[in-house]
Amino acid sequence: MIEVATIIVNYRTPAATIDAVAALGKDLDRLENPIVVVVDNDSRDGSAERLGQEFSETKWAGRVFVISSGHNGGFGSGVNVGVQHVLKSFGSPRCFYILNPDATIDPGALNALVSFMADHRDAGMVGNLVRNTEGGDEIRAFRFPSIWGDLEISAGLGLLSRLLHNHAVSINPSATCEVDWVSGVSMLVRGEVFSTVGFFDEGFFLYFEEIDFAKRTRQAGWKTYFVADIGVDHIGALSTGLKDASRRMPRYWFESRRRYFVKHHGRLYAAACDAAWLCGHMILRLKGSLPGHRETFRPNIGRDFLRFSLTNVFKPAPEAEQSKRSRS
Repeated sequence: MIEVATIIVNYRTPAATIDAVAALGKDLDRLENPIVVVVDNDSRDGSAERLGQEFSETKWAGRVFVISSGHNGGFGSGVNVGVQHVLKSFGSPRCFYILNPDATIDPGALNALVSFMADHRDAGMVGNLVRNTEGGDEIRAFRFPSIWGDLEISAGLGLLSRLLHNHAVSINPSATCEVDWVSGVSMLVRGEVFSTVGFFDEGFFLYFEEIDFAKRTRQAGWKTYFVADIGVDHIGALSTGLKDASRRMPRYWFESRRRYFVKHHGRLYAAACDAAWLCGHMILRLKGSLPGHRETFRPNIGRDFLRFSLTNVFKPAPEAEQSKRSRS
């Protein structure tokens, strides 16, 4: 039986993907029949050929497999392609490890995650510390998004953040604990979860897909844990370029955000969250206009957010599309 099947979705980042797989090497040696499936998400830039050539070397034989998704349906869709390939070709492994191509795991970290899951039979998902290699904040764990959470995160005001501390989406636990959701950068999923919860909802192109998956995992009776003493280094947004604050927020972010809220809470709640976010954004704008304060905003972020919210407020709830098992 395969102990861990690692899924890495590549989109025009072959060099980083090769490094990510190489960093797994020693951990794989300590696991029972591990495999790595690299899914090229229709890069069309030579990535698939380069990855295929790299992992055709003898040292990777029988351990690393490169497949093509055939289309770029987003991150969740790519993960689904990899998971379904494993299930069809090898049967159900004990665990799936989802790793971003621009993430480098610490030596021994995967083995530690697997050991933690083995010791916690109620764990459906396990995540860990994500260190930003470009000097940004560390990513630890999260609460599910909410009205008050949207207000807190968009306002960026110290006093308000202290008042809404228990609603903040991003949390910073110093010790291992149960949480709502963990980053999809590095995420170990028990094999049984995909049979009880279903696959990633392919209606999310990028962003919010792991939140939706964690929500459904909890609803199915599984718990999600953050393990504080395990880490990965992460470049972040290597294939999307979303870290560039000079660029407008892409439409798929707005679509994914609305899909999550409407799917799990309904249109009225989604509209209330939009209002809370916009209120917080106005607070941040006001703060930035005060003497001695300077804030950086994405171009047209407030206008784009308002336009998208008003345009879509009366649209019906999206289809779940959370278990596309019929893909050939």
